[in-house]
Amino acid sequence: MSPQSKSRKKKQGKAPGRRPEKQSPYGALLESAAALRSESWLLADAWASELYATLWLAGSGHTPMIDALAAMDDPAALTALRALSGVGDEGTRAAAVAAAETVAARGVAEPSWYVAGASLEFREAFLVTNLLGDVEVVAITQERASTRETVLFMRQPVLGATAIELFTTPDEGTTALLEDMIASTPDAFRDLITPLSAAEAFDRVWPDVEQFWEDGPDEEAEEGLIGSEDVRHPVQLIALADARVRALVPDDHEIPAVSPERTDEVVEAFLASDHGIADVDAARTFARIVASAAVDQNRDPVVYGPASLTAVLILNVAARLHVSDEDLALLPDIVRAWAYFTVDARDLPRDEAREAWDEELPTVLAEFSEAYADPELAAERDGQFR
Repeated sequence: MSPQSKSRKKKQGKAPGRRPEKQSPYGALLESAAALRSESWLLADAWASELYATLWLAGSGHTPMIDALAAMDDPAALTALRALSGVGDEGTRAAAVAAAETVAARGVAEPSWYVAGASLEFREAFLVTNLLGDVEVVAITQERASTRETVLFMRQPVLGATAIELFTTPDEGTTALLEDMIASTPDAFRDLITPLSAAEAFDRVWPDVEQFWEDGPDEEAEEGLIGSEDVRHPVQLIALADARVRALVPDDHEIPAVSPERTDEVVEAFLASDHGIADVDAARTFARIVASAAVDQNRDPVVYGPASLTAVLILNVAARLHVSDEDLALLPDIVRAWAYFTVDARDLPRDEAREAWDEELPTVLAEFSEAYADPELAAERDGQFR
């Protein structure tokens, strides 16, 4: 029996000629925004930042959503627009502000936390690092509508931001947050909290924000939006971070560049140190590679720790240079000499810092060796170590 000749049953349960109601594609968004109306501006910004990230990961633009919200006479739509006006790039924020004003002009009620004309004002910033400086926490506190808010950037030189956290600043100040962090993670950080100016904080973390947008999401980015407490990823708050960090400095601010001459200074200082390497030419070649890599990244060449040194060894040596067997045999001693040199150059606690390097160097060298043996990286090499 053909499909056309089968008897057809009359559909039940619907009045003749009645069409089902069309569901809004923004229903879930409005429902979640409505729950924010009596919360806090801080929570609204975090919500908007995650929404921004979701659209970015999906490859969707913001304009259709903002235009749709602007056409609604709905307090939840206005809440969403007020939240979106605080995160992301300047163009998106401006579009959200304009749309919010359009909705508000029609008499739609504002969320309870919104204060017209309120802006972020810098209050204080601090830096905390681990012993070798390979893990940094930059805390930036700004005030808006009489409420102080702190963004913590966990970052690694070379690798960039690894996590971003957002807090209502305690009454005791930003240092109370950092003291609690240091106390709750024994041996992870130095018990040293260094004040930063607004410009110094910007100079430290803005390159991470730019790098994040340029590199695009990695494999863990989508997992960071699942909502699991075990998964933390900067994609969740990168849009918020973008707006908060931009607010630290004027539009014409320029990050100071590390002078190229710093490479020569540091190489000569290394060679003049008690490095103990018989093959001075090999030591000079290595020092020039790692020092110039740091300057290219606008970092001071002596600020190296295990993670940053491993990254440069892989990216600037294993992936680019052919190294003879003789020089490969020399590398462990040269790398150790360089690590010890950075301890003295940065005036770190000598015995403690050298011990920390001794614990980490086997892993650094093993990861380099694994990368150097990778056939794919071997195929990319087009230069010589010396």
